[in-house]
This record gives sequence, structure tokens and C-alpha cells, in this order.
Amino acid sequence: MADTLCVGLIGCGNVVSYGHKPALTTLTDVELVALADITPERRKIGQEWFTLRDDQLYTDYKDILAIEAIEAVAITVPQQFRRQIVLDALAAGKHVLSEKPIADTPLIAAELIKAADDAGLLISMVHNYHFLPEYRMIKHLIDSGTIGDMRVLNMNFLGVIDYPGAAEFKADWRHTMGAGGGVLMDMIHAVYLVEWLAGEQAIQVNAFVDAPTYASRKPVVEDLALLQIAFPSSYALINMAWGQGVGGVDVSGSNGQIRMRYNQNQTSGFNQAIELFSVNDWQRTDHAVPNLMTHMDNIARSFTELWADFRDAIREKRQPIAHATAGHRALEIALAGYISGTIGHTVTLPLSADNPVYQQGIMGMKDIAVWDESRTKQVGLFGLRDEK
Repeated sequence: MADTLCVGLIGCGNVVSYGHKPALTTLTDVELVALADITPERRKIGQEWFTLRDDQLYTDYKDILAIEAIEAVAITVPQQFRRQIVLDALAAGKHVLSEKPIADTPLIAAELIKAADDAGLLISMVHNYHFLPEYRMIKHLIDSGTIGDMRVLNMNFLGVIDYPGAAEFKADWRHTMGAGGGVLMDMIHAVYLVEWLAGEQAIQVNAFVDAPTYASRKPVVEDLALLQIAFPSSYALINMAWGQGVGGVDVSGSNGQIRMRYNQNQTSGFNQAIELFSVNDWQRTDHAVPNLMTHMDNIARSFTELWADFRDAIREKRQPIAHATAGHRALEIALAGYISGTIGHTVTLPLSADNPVYQQGIMGMKDIAVWDESRTKQVGLFGLRDEK
């Protein structure tokens, strides 16, 4: 067995409770030796979760980076705070496992990836949906040619549950400009999944971005995003919203189709898949999905497998399944959707380095050519609100 991987945790929000905690308390050769959080309440919670001593708790993340035994850190703070932490971690010689999205601007994402490459270190993304059994099965069916060549991938995420963030920090931080976007950034899982399932990089995005659910709250980020994504040889649709809308995945191919649905008709990540079948030559084949007791058990397992891959990538000196470059592309796809919804036209990828949104994320939306008839502009998202 390889030596134990000693890690530090920077940030102890809610995602740690259902994701990182099960992984770090299950993998016998990965040991959490230090935790940092700016709030004493979250440090106390983390201490109880991981049975840490008082001298393993820190307010300043830099104290963790100074611990020589730590090889890697998990960074779970909101994305607007990650840049300096990641750069400092890499400068200290630590591999990084970063929560998604990788950053709030592609400019920063590119900077972080270059810094890791220059240092010979890894940045892996918390793209844990790669390890959910239903997506593993869909990927296998597509790659094995069960439906011929993939033509259209439809990802319905219209029932995303709007869980609050940690109350000790700021429960509604995902609804602020600092989150880098709304529901699409919250559930950017669907975005990196479409590239992974298609096996190609996106080249065009056309989108509609709105906030009908929270219109009375004068929202600054979207609660509804409808994206059409073009790849060199296929297409994908992402329909996403906070609410109680349709969930599930449909894939159309040259010789068949794949369909997947969730228990209680919910959306991916919030329940377990109960139906997954393929159709070839109009003949249906059902495929079993090995679920655990609850959907939270499935999420916990996906984090555990993600952490195991991160560990193995470090030991084997290879790229992890969820590399930061995939996080960079997912961020650009999401931001291209915001741009498209604002200008009323299709956006090509990759984004130009001189694009204000490439440089500033959603803070740069005010500097692009806004179409006055776009719903994004009319509801005042991304700083485009007309003050009266």
C-alpha cells in the first residue's frame, strides 16, 4: 500500500459534511491532519466531524500550507476567494483539490492551471458527478456504440434544490454577484458532464438566461438557464433551474437512444436514478444502476471515488479524471451562456482573452454589447439593472 496521503482542508462549509467528510473518514490511506476556516463555529463543527485536536485547527490557511507533512489541500471556500489560496498552495508545493467552479473568471482559471503546470503539481476539480453510477453507465453506453454516434444529449436539471450555504458564513452567497453566476454555476456539474459524455470540446453556445422564480426579490443572478451547445459532431441541451421542474437525461444517437429518470421525478444529485434504458433498432434494454441506501449515500460514494482518483493521480504522477482544464472549459461554457442570453446571439468558444467576461466574469457583463430585448437585461441580472 502506498504511504498515507496527508491533506489539509481549507474551508469547512456544508459541502464538507456530505462529500469530503465521508471520503476523508473512509479512505484509510488519506488522512486529514489540519483544518482552516475563518469562522470559529465552522472550525468547531469540523473538529467534531474529523476528531481533530485543538492544535490541528487554524484561522489562517497559510498555517496549513506551512505544514511540511501535508502533500495536498482541499479548497472548499467560495470561488471568489480561491485564487490567492490556490496560488499560495502551489507555491508551498501542495497539490490542490478545488471545489467547482475553478474560479469566477477564465483569466484566473488559466493563471491557476499555468501555475500548477509550472510547479509540476496537480489541480483536480470536485467534479464528483463523473463517479455517479448513472453517468458511468450512460458514458459506457455511448462509448460502446450502443446507440451509434451520439447526436443530441439533453440534460434536464430543472429541479435543482436551492439549498442555502453555511449560516455561519453567509447562507445566500450563491445568490450574490460574488458567486460568479446563479443556478448554472451552482450546478455546473451538468456543464462538465456534457463535454465528458460527448467526448469533444464545445465550440458554440446559444442560451436564454432569466430569473422568473425569484423575480420579486430583484435577483442579480439567474435562476433559469437554457443552453444549446454545439460540438464538432454532436449537440447538447442543458435546461437548468432552481425549482421543481423536470429532471433526467435523454441521449439520441444515429441508431438509438438512452433515457434516464430519477426517483420522485427529481433532478440529478438530489435523488437516485430508478430508470435507465437504451433503445437500439426500436428494441428496449433496461440497465441496472447500483444505487446505495439513499441519494446522499451515492453522493458520499462519488466523493470517495473522486478523492481516491486524486490520491492515485498524485502517486502515479498522472492527470486526474477531473483535471482543472475541464473546469476551465466548463466555466467558459457557462459564461458563454450568460453572454449569449445578454447579446441575443450565439457565442463561439473559446472566449477571446480580451473579452470583458473572460477577464472579469459576470462583472464584465456591463461592458459587452447588451441587447435591450434580452430577458437577462430586462430582469436586471449581472449588474444590468436599470435603476429608477
